[in-house]
Amino acid sequence: MARVIAFAGSKGGTGKSTLSHLAAHGAGSLPRPIPAVVVTTDPEDALAEGERRYVVVDGRSPPLLADQLQRLLAVDHLLILVDGVANRADVDRVLADIADLVVVPFGPSAQDGARAAANLDGLPSAVALPNRWPTHPGVARRARRWLEAVPSGRRLPPLKAIPRLDALLGPDAYTEIAYEIASPARGLILELLARAGVDPNELTVRS
Repeated sequence: MARVIAFAGSKGGTGKSTLSHLAAHGAGSLPRPIPAVVVTTDPEDALAEGERRYVVVDGRSPPLLADQLQRLLAVDHLLILVDGVANRADVDRVLADIADLVVVPFGPSAQDGARAAANLDGLPSAVALPNRWPTHPGVARRARRWLEAVPSGRRLPPLKAIPRLDALLGPDAYTEIAYEIASPARGLILELLARAGVDPNELTVRS
């Protein structure tokens, strides 16, 4: 049976789409690649195109999402990354029921930290991921209070901003940045799998 990592949360603009694609890219960039699929759920998002180290499928309506998950969950040696949609608590609850890990990204702001903490209250098994976190000492020190809005036991290590990462969703620039983002992508997916209690070796296809 496939494994599922879902990116959820009520606030838009926190990086759910980018992170789901980054994690899938990381899975496909491991020394022993893991077959990965990103399921796009936001009706306002276009499907990412172009040749990639992972597959992108359409789950932008409730029937489509249900059909895709039913089909994909039956596949062995597959990692499903669900790119959730903002302000859909009903979808988040469904994903929480089937996912091995639910991740709520949040940025370095008071509003993002408060919203992530509230989302964790409604998703008891979810964890938060501080995204695009500043590395400059002064800025990072000021942002620490937003980090601490989320309980440390339910918080993944901060993911620093990655240059040019927005190009990951574009069909033409993906091949240009694929190599330079492979290292942080691998780090992300290994962190997520460890938190989910999933051994990467169980998802690799044996020849």
